Amino acid sequence: MTRWLVIGGGAAGCVVGSRLSEDPSNEVTVLEAGPDHGPDHSAADVGLFLDDATRWHADSTVVRRTGGAAEHYWQGRGLGGSSLLNGPVMVANPADRGVAHLMPLEPPTALGALGGAVVTAVSDALPVMLARRGGRRVSAADAYLRPILGRPNLSVLADSPVARLLLGDRAAIGAVTESGVRHLADRVVVCAGAIRTPALLLVSGIDTPGIGEGLQDHPAFAITLELTPESVDETLPSIVATIDRSGAQILVMNHLPGAPHYGSLIGALMTPTSVGRVTLDPRTGSTLVELNELSTQTDVERLTDVALEGLELASHSAVRAVAPRAFVDDRGTSADSLRGDRVAVRAWLQTHLTGYHHVAGSCRRGTVTDDFGEVHGYTGLYIGDASLFDGVPPINPYLSVITLAERLSAHWRDSTVT
Repeated sequence: MTRWLVIGGGAAGCVVGSRLSEDPSNEVTVLEAGPDHGPDHSAADVGLFLDDATRWHADSTVVRRTGGAAEHYWQGRGLGGSSLLNGPVMVANPADRGVAHLMPLEPPTALGALGGAVVTAVSDALPVMLARRGGRRVSAADAYLRPILGRPNLSVLADSPVARLLLGDRAAIGAVTESGVRHLADRVVVCAGAIRTPALLLVSGIDTPGIGEGLQDHPAFAITLELTPESVDETLPSIVATIDRSGAQILVMNHLPGAPHYGSLIGALMTPTSVGRVTLDPRTGSTLVELNELSTQTDVERLTDVALEGLELASHSAVRAVAPRAFVDDRGTSADSLRGDRVAVRAWLQTHLTGYHHVAGSCRRGTVTDDFGEVHGYTGLYIGDASLFDGVPPINPYLSVITLAERLSAHWRDSTVT
């Protein structure tokens, strides 16, 4: 019997725990820092869920963007991780063609007034595919773990945040939770996400070069649209359509979390060149996250192009018919004040930059691990999440994380190495 310990019950951890436990010779324990919200909690979701504080981490993890102050960074908390609160937009990566997965995919039941207006206004705007079954949201936990919770060789422990890894002679032998519970294992897979995975490795004393380096997100901006009363429909998914161009995207949100009378156009640079990092504060030991978005002039100019297009879209007659007013900040500054003004848009981006919350690339394969996620210099220690990517994928990465975890867990499960 091989004892596996999976740290993190987000999208990747749900896949890894499910697939490893398919082999009855494996004994698998999944530790999730947050609660198990249960299947009924997600059954009627239309998402995003940033207004539901039970679903996201509210701890001290903050990020710094270039030239900006520290800010909280949205990350899902609970069994299912960020699949509890994300879009949940699913985009297939051509490189993952042929990789089987359990996530159900459906288009939105309707585009809604704003989504329909954008599709009318822009010929290449298309409906998204969502992680849904029968019109209802399905999280990674719903798809991968909940149906098999009775499997005798699988233990899923919620409310079990891990404090550090346990090591012996440069081998991973388990982990200890913040409450002091020790979980011993033959192999440890860290699936805590591109911020928390490198932080956990660093605080545990893992000294492999490159940990925390190479962090990326899709730098983004938001144009807020005030909807006419007849255009409001809270029953529709938040995200219904996107405009995808070479290395860029404009995402259409029918309604905002907790503010259904507002929609949004969110533009993002999908192939950024700026790189950040995750480190530990030498004074306090707390996690420091530097995204360094728009730290290259190439990224500045390319995102400016996307923003100029987004501002024109917000003024299109089809969009104005359902959303007559558009704003570029929380003070009510009109989007029209920036239209066509490249210098003003460039300055606005520097002070109003946001992100897609798609962090990746902080423990890259080939640098921190081998091709199958085993950390260089240690035995029995693996990474199984978006930390491994060679930077943030050029698409919405939810499905890419699922398929990465599928590939890795299949290799680990079928490996003859003990």
